[in-house]
Amino acid sequence: MARSKATKSSKSEKVTKTSRGESPASDVSISSDSSAGPSVAWLRRAHFLARLSRAWDLRFEAMARTGRIGRWYSAVGNEMTTVGAALMMAPLDALSTVHRDLGSVLATYLDVTRAAPELFDASERTAWDAMREDPHEVLYRLVCQLLGRRDGFTQGVDRSFHYGLLDDSRGIRHVGMISHLGAMLPVGAGLAMAARQDQARGVVLGFVGEGATSQGDFHETLNTAGVLALPYVLVIENNQFAFSTPVSEQYACRFLADRAVGYGIAGETIDGTDLFAVYDALSRAFSRAREGRGASLIEAVLPRMRGHAEGDGSYELIPEELRAAFLAQDPLPKLEQALLAQGVMDQARMDAVQTAVVALVERALERALACVEPDLSEAQRSMYAPGDAADVARTQHSDHAGKSQRNALWKPDWTPSPSGTETTYIDALRRAMSEEMALHDGVMLLGQDVAEFGGAFRGSKGLFEQYGRLRVCNTPLQESATMGMALGLALRGRRPIVELQFADFVSCGFNQIVNNLAKNYYRWKGAVPTVIRLPYGGGVGAGPFHSQSPEAWFAHTPGLVVVAPSTAADAYGLMKSAIRDDNPVIFLEHRFLYRREKDVLPEGHDYTVPIGKARVLREGTAAAVTVLTWGWCVGEALAAAEELAGEGVSVEVVDLRTLVPLDEETVFASVRKTGKVLVLHEATRTAGFGAELAARVSEHCFEQLDGPVRRLTYADRAAPYNKKLEATLLPDRAKVTAAIRKLAQY
Repeated sequence: MARSKATKSSKSEKVTKTSRGESPASDVSISSDSSAGPSVAWLRRAHFLARLSRAWDLRFEAMARTGRIGRWYSAVGNEMTTVGAALMMAPLDALSTVHRDLGSVLATYLDVTRAAPELFDASERTAWDAMREDPHEVLYRLVCQLLGRRDGFTQGVDRSFHYGLLDDSRGIRHVGMISHLGAMLPVGAGLAMAARQDQARGVVLGFVGEGATSQGDFHETLNTAGVLALPYVLVIENNQFAFSTPVSEQYACRFLADRAVGYGIAGETIDGTDLFAVYDALSRAFSRAREGRGASLIEAVLPRMRGHAEGDGSYELIPEELRAAFLAQDPLPKLEQALLAQGVMDQARMDAVQTAVVALVERALERALACVEPDLSEAQRSMYAPGDAADVARTQHSDHAGKSQRNALWKPDWTPSPSGTETTYIDALRRAMSEEMALHDGVMLLGQDVAEFGGAFRGSKGLFEQYGRLRVCNTPLQESATMGMALGLALRGRRPIVELQFADFVSCGFNQIVNNLAKNYYRWKGAVPTVIRLPYGGGVGAGPFHSQSPEAWFAHTPGLVVVAPSTAADAYGLMKSAIRDDNPVIFLEHRFLYRREKDVLPEGHDYTVPIGKARVLREGTAAAVTVLTWGWCVGEALAAAEELAGEGVSVEVVDLRTLVPLDEETVFASVRKTGKVLVLHEATRTAGFGAELAARVSEHCFEQLDGPVRRLTYADRAAPYNKKLEATLLPDRAKVTAAIRKLAQY
C-alpha cells in the first residue's frame, strides 16, 4: 500500500493513498496496546454501532419505499468511517454532521452497555457512558425527529438530521446540518476556535461529502483552519458520486486530501471501508489536534451503495459494473471476516448483535409511531431567542393594532447630558464594544484588519492592545467562513462581533446569515448571539460596490434583527443592546455619519437603547406630516422640517432605529396623529423596506389617513463614483422638503 508523508506533520506520520474505487487492505493489526491498534473492547463497540446503523438504514429505507416517511438518505457503506471516527471523540468534543453520518451520531449519543447488556459487561462501560442518557430514550427521540413527531429534537419544524444537541451534562456537543451542506464547515471551525480558546484540548470532528468540497466554504474553512492551527478533524466521505455526478466531473486532482498541503494542514487518503485504516488515520489526526499541531483533512474513499436519496433514481445512472464493484466492497462483511479470523468475535456473538440491533430499532420505531404529531402552535413558535427582539415580535403577533402593554418591557432611553464628553458616531461604537468586552469575556471581534490596524475605518482601534489576539482576531479575506465561524463560536457561549469592511461585501456571506444564523433558534433552540457590523450607505463618492444600503435583504428574513442608528448616542446604546441580545443582529453603521455625527455621552455611566423601539425626534401637530426614516436620512428630514416650520408646515420625524422588529406602536401612533406620512430612505425604491412600511401603514391606519402614503428613496440605480452624479440620486434635504411640501398640500 502506497505511503507518503502527511503535510505539515512529522516525518513519521503517513498518508494512505488509494485510487478511485480501490479498497486496499489495512496493515494495522489488532492489539491490546492502544498505540498499536484498536482494543478488543473498542472493536466490539464499533461493530455493534455499525450493525445498529445498518439495521436502522434498512428499516428506514423500507419506510421510504412504502411512503411512510418523505425521504431517506442512506448511510449504507459509510459505517466504518462514521463510527470509527466518532469513537475517537472524548466528552465535550464537538461533532458536526451531514446526511450520511448516522453512525457518528449513534457513537456519540449511545451507551451500548445499557442498550445491549446481554452483549457488554460492566467492565466495558466507560466514564462517558455513565454521563449518557438512557439509550432507549435517545433512540426514541431520534426516531421521532426522523418522523417529524412531537418528541423529536426540533418538534417537527425541521427534518432528519437538521438539528443540534448541546448538552454538556451528557458530554455531547453536536451541531447538525442545513441543506446547504458546505455551510456547516466554517461552523465547525468556529467550534474549534472556541475549543482552542478554552485550552481544554477539545477537538471538533466534522464530516462532508466529496461534492461539497467544490464549494467556497470548504476552501475558506481549510485556509482558516491552517492559519489558526485549529483542532479540527475534517473527514471527507468520498463515495465518488455527488448525487449523480461522478468525481471526474467534480474535481481534477487525484486525491482530495492532496488539497491539504496547500492550506498548511495534514492530509491523508484512506480506505473508508476498513475500520482499522480509519482507526489508524483518525488516531493520529486526533492526537495532532489535541497536541496543538493543527487540523487534519482525512479523505475516506467509500463505495456508493445507495442513491442520493431512497427512490430518487440516481443510483441507476451509475454503470452496472461499477455498482456491482461498489456492492462487493460492503464494509460490514469485510469487518466481520477480520474479527472472526483474528478471534475477536465468534459467529454466535455476531448473530446476537444482529438480533439486538434489530430489536432496538423496532422498539424505538414502534414507540415513535405512537407519538403524537407536533402541536400546531409549533409552526408559530418564535424565530427569536428571549430578549428585546423576542418581546417585540411576540407582541406584534398578539396585537397588530398597537394596544399592547409593550412599553413596560422597555428601559427608558438615555437622554445625552451636556456634562459628558462629545463623542463621534465611530468612537461611540468603539466605546460600546470595549465596555461590553470588559463586562463579558465571551465578547470578541472578528474581521479583516480589526486587530493591529484597528479596522478599515478605525472602529476597533485600541481593542487589540487591550484584549489580545484571542478576542480581537484578524481573519483571512473571507466573509462566508467568518460568518459561519461566528455561529459556531456563539453556540459555544461566545458573543462574536463580525466587522465587514463594507456592507456591500456581505453578499459573499449571505447564505450563512439568512440560512444558518437566522434559522438556528427556530429550528432547535440554539441561540446565536452575533452582531454583524455593516458600514453602509453613500454620499462619499465610493461607487457601486461600496455605497449600498442592504437593509431590505435582511429585513425579509425572519430570525434576524436589523438596526440602523442615526446618532452617536443611539449607536452606543444600540451596540450594547445588540451585543447583549441572544439573536443575530445586522448592525447598519452609516459611514457618512462616522465622524460627522456627534453626541454628548456621559462619563463613567453606560446605557442601552432598547431594540425594537423607535423615537420621535421632532414632534408635529395633529395636522402635520409624519416622516418615517432611519440612518443618514434622519438628519435630512430634521433639516427639511426646520425649513418647513417657517412656512407653517408641521413635520413629525420618527427615527425607526430598529427596522426588525419594527416598533409599530410608535409608527402607527404618529401616523394616526398627523394623517399623512412620507416614508424616506436611502436604499433603492423597488422592494425597499419603505414598501413594507407603506403597506403596514395602509393596512392599519387607512381610516386615519388624509392623503396617500408617499415614498422618497434612492433611484433604482447603482451608485455612481462621481460625487456630483451620486448627489443627483440621493434623497437629500431639498428633495425631502419638496416632497413634504407637496404632501402637506394634498
